[in-house]
Amino acid sequence: MSTWKEQLAFAPLETADRGEEVARRLRHAIELGVLEDGSQLPSESYLATRMGVSTLTLRAALAELRGLGLVETRRGKGGGSFVKANTGDVARMQKHSVGTYSLEDLRDLREFRAFLAGSAAAAAAERSSRLSLARLEYMSDEIRTSEHPADAIRADSKFHIELAASSGSVRLTRQEAELQAEVGPLIWMDPAPRRQAAADDHARIVEAIKAGDVALSRQLAEDHVRRDMNLVIDERLELDVSPIDTKGKPPSVDRVVTAIETLAGTFQGIAAASLRDLEQAVRTSISSGASREKADSEIYAVARRSLAIGVPFLYGNGFMADQEFYGEGWIAWCYAPTGPESHQRLYIDMDLYEVNTVPWLPGEDTEEGGYHVSHAYVDASGTNEIVMTFGRRITVDGRYAGVVGADVSVSQLQTAFEPHLRALPPNSCIVDQHGAILATNTGRFVGGTIPVDSGDSRELPGVPWRLCIGYAG
Repeated sequence: MSTWKEQLAFAPLETADRGEEVARRLRHAIELGVLEDGSQLPSESYLATRMGVSTLTLRAALAELRGLGLVETRRGKGGGSFVKANTGDVARMQKHSVGTYSLEDLRDLREFRAFLAGSAAAAAAERSSRLSLARLEYMSDEIRTSEHPADAIRADSKFHIELAASSGSVRLTRQEAELQAEVGPLIWMDPAPRRQAAADDHARIVEAIKAGDVALSRQLAEDHVRRDMNLVIDERLELDVSPIDTKGKPPSVDRVVTAIETLAGTFQGIAAASLRDLEQAVRTSISSGASREKADSEIYAVARRSLAIGVPFLYGNGFMADQEFYGEGWIAWCYAPTGPESHQRLYIDMDLYEVNTVPWLPGEDTEEGGYHVSHAYVDASGTNEIVMTFGRRITVDGRYAGVVGADVSVSQLQTAFEPHLRALPPNSCIVDQHGAILATNTGRFVGGTIPVDSGDSRELPGVPWRLCIGYAG
């Protein structure tokens, strides 16, 4: 077995949950065509040693693959474990694999893959005068002549790994190999229309590298990867289709818009109710003269109860205390990463948290009793999710005491609005005040941005969001 195949299929594992990871790695290698139909796997002892797991763990993973119909084990002379890459079984597993990713996962993978591919192509272009690109050029065209889907999958994977190797970075090449094992099979669920387009993309990337055009090489590689990943995102969107009951008649645009406006009002209403509950808890603790510890406990309890009511519309809520008012800065915040039963306290190192520049902090000019709604942002110092926050300043006798907030995750917005957006023309989406797309019915728009006032756009009540219908840009 050649080195690149071993790297893809049998590289040592780094995850703690090794049983599932072994099965996933081997399954993806079969889907990718790295492990070909009818080929014999190495011995259990060799595989266990190579992948850094126990023999028992390896056997459990093989048993899972046998249950999926992707591996068969033969006893006696000439026996062992053999790949059984039936096209139907692989297609079924590819569909299953896509369903295990959220849209946010796929969006993140898209941008990470685009960054790696673009960086590799740019580095290769910078080194082009010192490189022999014959191997890369050969691999760019190999996909064009592939006769079977598995051959096309392997050819595409080999090209991307060789592109990474052309950068001269071992670490980048290893990362690309791991990504190919993870997402390569997902890209090729329907290989027929992809083969020619991929070959043309590969050829353009190689020509730009040979010409030493760093910027063009990067752009072509990034665009190629994004197009591939957008197809996967479209597949994932299809799995979530749950048409609105229209009693046999397609809904009118006005009816759909009304439903979207109502849903936006629900998000706003639940967030506003949470802010009122939290504000009351803060004012009560201050008026009672509660200690910092008691105030924290009381406010957090209210945040937890309010969030239990607000899920699935809310992702988190709480209070951030002002250092000057309390003598120290602290935060009482609750969030629910996987649903109403998963409440967790958010712990933040306040010495590292730049309070005055957080994107959700309401300004001093915020109307008394009103609230500020942030744009979508990565909560890198807290939940590490893409969220937007409703925030309200709390002042007591003219003194600023802190701010209460309620988080909504962008993935929650996509889940809630997407069934309604499905009834609108393609490229319909909901955007925040900066044009960041919060929900859409088209894969390539997930995680993107468009001009705020694009085409047929309408303000949504109570929130700084707009509904854009059939964006043509």
